[in-house]
Amino acid sequence: MAAYLRLPAFIRRWLQRMKRRVQEYKYIMVLTFKSLFCNAFLSSWVVWDTLMEPLLWFVEKVVKAFGPVFVFVVVSLVLSVIGVAWLVFFPIMRDRSYLTLTYHLIFGNWLAVNVLFHYFKALLTSPGKPPSGDRLNTEVTTVCKKCITPKPPRTHHCSVCKCCVLKMDHHCPWLNNCVGHYNHRYFFLFCVYIFVGCCYVCYSTYDVFLDHFHNSEKYLFSGKFSLLSPIDTIQAAALQLRQPQGQDTAAPEFAYPANQTLVQEPVTMWEKAQHNLIIYLFFLCSGAGAAVGGLSVWHARLITHGQTSIEVHINKKESKRAQKKGQVYRNPYDYGPRKNWKMFLGLTNGRSWRHILFPSSHPPMGDGLTWHNPQDYGRRVLPI
Repeated sequence: MAAYLRLPAFIRRWLQRMKRRVQEYKYIMVLTFKSLFCNAFLSSWVVWDTLMEPLLWFVEKVVKAFGPVFVFVVVSLVLSVIGVAWLVFFPIMRDRSYLTLTYHLIFGNWLAVNVLFHYFKALLTSPGKPPSGDRLNTEVTTVCKKCITPKPPRTHHCSVCKCCVLKMDHHCPWLNNCVGHYNHRYFFLFCVYIFVGCCYVCYSTYDVFLDHFHNSEKYLFSGKFSLLSPIDTIQAAALQLRQPQGQDTAAPEFAYPANQTLVQEPVTMWEKAQHNLIIYLFFLCSGAGAAVGGLSVWHARLITHGQTSIEVHINKKESKRAQKKGQVYRNPYDYGPRKNWKMFLGLTNGRSWRHILFPSSHPPMGDGLTWHNPQDYGRRVLPI
């Protein structure tokens, strides 16, 4: 204190101004922190979301950057399965019987057309965005915190696409697109047809796969046995595979006609390729079928209850909140399983199951803005 008093007056005044300024900055920082976090909405979920924000930002950037790569991978895998079916599977069925080949040609190509159609429709169709103008005056319930624009019911903001999406389900990296009101049906039917196709391929090629899987050496190294006459024996000797020293080269125990020689033909490159393609086809379809099958069941359950992947979490929170108050929360968009599926598949205005079993570009029921009266669905469809 004595040293402070011995300082010149102008230095003491400067130190006092700096002290007041530091106190002001400290007060502003404390007030800002309390105004941002210490309020009625503070909870463990808010803290968790704040801590996860850097990770979510990184995932969003990666998904956005690698979206075209994911699309290329999906298209390549689907086309590879179709190509292997035409090059390997259908010729095997032809050797069995032409009736079997005809069945597989019709059923297999029907699945392939549906898979490709629904994938590209889900990829290229806009999920739907809220329109601007007076059209939202009666439908708006909230305002998007990211876009600062009116947000209709069931609409959510996609941080990857940087826009609000009508009845958003999720952002699918394999589509490089959001799944929303106008392309949700295409996405779901793509998953269903992929699952059915994988099951069909695995069931149809199971016996062929087992033969190639358990006898890999025969198809890759040993070659095939054939009976040749004595005249052809000398010519076939050059094609016989050499046996390693010390290996038993005795003739097989079964008998073959006289004046004929049992020789071993070398395996061609095409036969090796066929073997590898059959193994690849079965493992790819079994793995993809298990993954897509689980996804299809999950989405079918959500559709039955009139929910999306986002709404199922919202409804769980609302149910817990209502339960604490002694109340029962009901999903306002659940119109019963039958009507939920009819609305989702767009089976109205004379449409039937043939619009589901065969490629169809019909729009969904409703405009994605109003969800209060299901009797009005189908009368207004907002063009995208």
